[in-house]
Amino acid sequence: MHSPFPGMDPYLERPDRWSGVHAGLIAVLRENLARQVAPRFFVDSEDNVYVLGLDDPARSLVRPDVYMVESGRIDTLPAFRGRIAAPLVLDLPAELQVRVPFLRIIDTSDRQVVAIIEVLSPINKVSGSSGQRDFLRKREQILQSDAHWLEIDLLRAGTRSPGIPPGGAYVAALHRAGIRDRLEAWFVGLRQPLPTIAVPLRAPLADVPMDLQETVETVYDRYRYDTGVDYGDELPPPRLGEADDRWLRERLATWQQTGNG
Repeated sequence: MHSPFPGMDPYLERPDRWSGVHAGLIAVLRENLARQVAPRFFVDSEDNVYVLGLDDPARSLVRPDVYMVESGRIDTLPAFRGRIAAPLVLDLPAELQVRVPFLRIIDTSDRQVVAIIEVLSPINKVSGSSGQRDFLRKREQILQSDAHWLEIDLLRAGTRSPGIPPGGAYVAALHRAGIRDRLEAWFVGLRQPLPTIAVPLRAPLADVPMDLQETVETVYDRYRYDTGVDYGDELPPPRLGEADDRWLRERLATWQQTGNG
């Protein structure tokens, strides 16, 4: 079943759900781009690796995969009512390692990277986090290189990258190689379909279209998020204004009444 929303589904933005959504977006974007640019260009997927310490402000957005168990047995609860049960003491790992995939477009004639495509994750948008610092450091390095930089932000929460002004709930921003003083941006509101944006290659070749709305719809349908999302839950932050909140509730009610819920 299709999403209740004409554009980005804001319920997909939950931090504990986003890693799966993000992986799906990268996979579908890679498939669609590869069909358009091969054999001259190869679309590759690699991982950014972010290390979050105990005091990292983005750590709360990530659930650790491994806990160290300090106490002994789990099944040693007291039999007497009113007595405090013995807890299971878990030591959280001092550092969490988070892998976030991104795309590279490589010219097969000389093996040079011509474009980097990043889909932002929640940890990239938390001020002061290592995930944001590392992301912005990489961004600056690419802006000084011969590669294009395209970042796609489908998350309402958090802070945007420097130089991207406020506007719309979502944004895609393109820095073309060698042009530091110009930004091409596509801003879109919550109620609007996502745009088809440009992916530049090498001159004199024309830009390749990337349909973000089709991408999100493919991920939603392919992985059956209609069964995985509980639309009775609270919407992930930030809170909507009164008009947008009323619109969202009306969309959900209509979607459920037509048998899609």
